[in-house]
Amino acid sequence: MNLKLNPLYKRLMAFIIVIVPIYWLVFTEDGQRRTDSVVLFLWGEDEIKFNLEALDDRFTENELREVFPDIDWKCQDTRTDFGNRICAAKIGIYNGIPAHFIAVYFSDQWINGVRIGYRRRYHEQLIQQLLQQMGQPARENTDTVQSNDAETILRWDTSRGNVLLKQVLKSEEEPALLWLPYPSG
Repeated sequence: MNLKLNPLYKRLMAFIIVIVPIYWLVFTEDGQRRTDSVVLFLWGEDEIKFNLEALDDRFTENELREVFPDIDWKCQDTRTDFGNRICAAKIGIYNGIPAHFIAVYFSDQWINGVRIGYRRRYHEQLIQQLLQQMGQPARENTDTVQSNDAETILRWDTSRGNVLLKQVLKSEEEPALLWLPYPSG
């Protein structure tokens, strides 16, 4: 049995095998995100997988450190709108999305909020990820203080709180995802 292939066919197949993955990694949004995540991982940036749906307001700082022992948490007593203690860490990747930081707020000993700063260029991919994980959000229009324009906040209800994300980011706004518990009482 003689399996000779046309040289042109061989070259075309070799070209496709080499070029298609490179094209996907460089020119598609998903490929760029995955490439950035691998590069961040190789540079030693921490990755955190954080399930906001399962989070509840009975989570303590000690449990945070137990669940994420490899993360270099910096904690301090600071009064904020979200509580009286904050634990923050520099991260490179949040649930597969290139990110900058995670901040966890505590009121007394209990968690009272989470803020995740992600990289702006992955805003749409983060929205798509949240849509896949949690379904369609509720949309809430709020009047901004600076202008009369209304902006849309996407809100996903979880069993013990809300995940909040702006639908469209303005150039001066920091890209951040929030989880806030339901009010007590």
